[in-house]
Amino acid sequence: MHLNFRVVKNSHDEISMGHKIWFEPVLGCDVISATANAPGFTPLIAIARHYGWDYNMLAQASNACNASGEVVIVQSVRPTLVLVPATKGCVPIGGIMADYLRALRAIKPNCLHFTHYGFLQGHFPTSEVALVLNGLLGSLLPHSIGALIVDVDIRKSTEFYNLMRPALPTNRSAAE
Repeated sequence: MHLNFRVVKNSHDEISMGHKIWFEPVLGCDVISATANAPGFTPLIAIARHYGWDYNMLAQASNACNASGEVVIVQSVRPTLVLVPATKGCVPIGGIMADYLRALRAIKPNCLHFTHYGFLQGHFPTSEVALVLNGLLGSLLPHSIGALIVDVDIRKSTEFYNLMRPALPTNRSAAE
């Protein structure tokens, strides 16, 4: 599997307003995964604007996703959209991650564009991201996925790197 942590540099206006306006797709990806945040100037709506998707349908799907707390697969759009309930860094994500992996196994993507961390406002949800990365990089990810592209907000890329970096043993006697 090809793994790409794609650093996303958001515009000054997007950052200062706290609104996501632009979306840069990954060519060839057949599935996009996004947080169920609609309506508003959210990453999901930026994705919808890029592809010309129906906003009302997305708002209904997002509401259903968040109300049920379950992953929703929207197959009426291209690329296929996987909506994940909004956690806002506060909701236990273990059950959602298991549901997400089941959804991926059901639709068998070839290329998955994971957009959830491409535009982060506020604190970095360390424990959530660690759990998600463990799920994405673990053995339960469908074998059909030939490429996984994970968007990472450039403002939080150091935090991502620190989660991925192996713990280095300290050897004081060697340094002394």
